[in-house]
Amino acid sequence: MRFDALVIGAGTAGAVTARQLHRAGLCTLLVGRPATGFKPGESLPGAARPLLRDLDLLTALEHSAPLPHLGNLASWDSDDLIPTDFIQDPNGPGWHLDRPRFDACLLEAARNTGVPLVATEVKQVERDAEGWRVGTDAGEFTARFLVDASGRHGVLRRRLGLARVCDTPLVAVYASGPDTQADRRTVLEATAEGWWYSAPLPGGRRVAVLHTDSAHASQLVHAQRLWHQGLAATRHLHRLCDSASGWTPLSATGAGGTALRTPQGQGWLAVGDAALAFDPLSSQGIFNALYTALRGAQAVVAQCSGDTASAGAYSAQLQQVRQQYLLRVRHYYQSQPRWPQAPFWRLRRDLPSGR
Repeated sequence: MRFDALVIGAGTAGAVTARQLHRAGLCTLLVGRPATGFKPGESLPGAARPLLRDLDLLTALEHSAPLPHLGNLASWDSDDLIPTDFIQDPNGPGWHLDRPRFDACLLEAARNTGVPLVATEVKQVERDAEGWRVGTDAGEFTARFLVDASGRHGVLRRRLGLARVCDTPLVAVYASGPDTQADRRTVLEATAEGWWYSAPLPGGRRVAVLHTDSAHASQLVHAQRLWHQGLAATRHLHRLCDSASGWTPLSATGAGGTALRTPQGQGWLAVGDAALAFDPLSSQGIFNALYTALRGAQAVVAQCSGDTASAGAYSAQLQQVRQQYLLRVRHYYQSQPRWPQAPFWRLRRDLPSGR
């Protein structure tokens, strides 16, 4: 069977994009393995509420049983812990997510709409006279249009040799442990080696993450006691995180900003982290997945209907988002005045204003 659109990747961006395309009348196939296992705790701001409403996905969010995200506590430009209360946000509080469960609810919403899922990996991508041939362990599929929602791994980027911009490298080294705190706020604390983040997770767990450079991350992964020692040495975070017991083994993942130089081309388009990924300091990751899924689906529908005038609109939208993101993250890093000679901070104080 030939599809109008084939979406690679069954995470947040992929499930939402496939659902939007199907609702717009395109025969759409979703190819990808649903995520399993623990992911770092992530949150959505209250500003995502109108976007979720537009996507008709507020119910899916509720079914994922998130915790309310009422505010932040940050020790960034001083040793003091400064609160930010989300009660002032016109969109209300945000949510702490169980990310695999949230993605599963989005995938269920897509499948309930009628989107078929092939839970396998893409092995081969080739153009043909009418579009694309996609090879998998489950067989070969053909489609008029391809959407890459495969995350930072970027299946289509690798297969087509697409150019990507990579910002200053950043690695998140994380684990989860028991949560005994009643406070549901996110805590962020800068240290000489990088910055820590901790937040509650649904299910009585808490995540702790150190964002640091590649060399230090490698040391921590190979000597995990150093991560726990670093957590115990924090001024504020250690009060929330009992590092003595109950913690999962450490995991590490790339967390620096990246962007495709061109997020769309003839017969293809990228969404989510495959198109544009953010430093977690921006707190834009899941919001970006939802936003690019909505705008990307609109761009695919326009192209499939022959609307060549709007072909570059999606790329322009993402370029604007990236420029604003670069300015914001640069401002955050340069506003942290302590440890001026520490390699992590010295490198980030020299960040360009945008590109």
